[in-house]
Amino acid sequence: MPKFDLVQTQALAKLFATPRETRDDAWRAALYAAVVDASLVSFEPQVVWGPDGFPYFQLALPPAGAFTPFCISHVLEHVLDSGFGVAVFGDPERSGDPEWVFTYGDLLALSLFENFDGDPSGRDALATRADGVWSEKIETGREVAVGAPAEAYLPTRARRVLGAFLRQAAGVPDPKIALVVDPALDPPTNLAFDLSPADFGGDESRFAGVMRALTWFLPRTHALVALPDLGASNFALLP
Repeated sequence: MPKFDLVQTQALAKLFATPRETRDDAWRAALYAAVVDASLVSFEPQVVWGPDGFPYFQLALPPAGAFTPFCISHVLEHVLDSGFGVAVFGDPERSGDPEWVFTYGDLLALSLFENFDGDPSGRDALATRADGVWSEKIETGREVAVGAPAEAYLPTRARRVLGAFLRQAAGVPDPKIALVVDPALDPPTNLAFDLSPADFGGDESRFAGVMRALTWFLPRTHALVALPDLGASNFALLP
């Protein structure tokens, strides 16, 4: 499919005309199909901080007449290297809220799996752990497979973005990560972080908030958990 596709731009315009309350899974699938290569415009500044505290590269349906085209596939490498999401507006004046917002994790999924939903063979981990508990303990004698995440699972540039967030925004000086496969966890494959409430002065709420924030950076099929009892030697320092 060619980049800067005006046919897909027209498809987006029709989709954005659909009332938000009637947008269903079929609408979302049509959006995903059109938005990657649709010709859009950007702004000055191109990146703004969203109300959720994360940075977004702004795109919008273009005005009538000549314009400088942008599209998600065109800016994908840049936003992934920079740690940005993408916000798509329905008009170049940015009146109202974005029609759709893509997290960094959505864009990472597009890069890794050619879709925004993540690994087609993986279980959807959604945005939080099913039981609402972020921190786990490894029981004595339990067999757990531990290793560094493969480049194809968590690229180096995504690790850099995660490391920068944990150092700068969360105040974790030496953030560490591992890939853990443990049948006792749900789901069994997790990105494990060497974090606990103790890293936040015992503040359980802040710890949980940081763990939730980390999901913004990951595809929805990448589950995560804090496993401080795994042992420091099992973790790799995030760049």
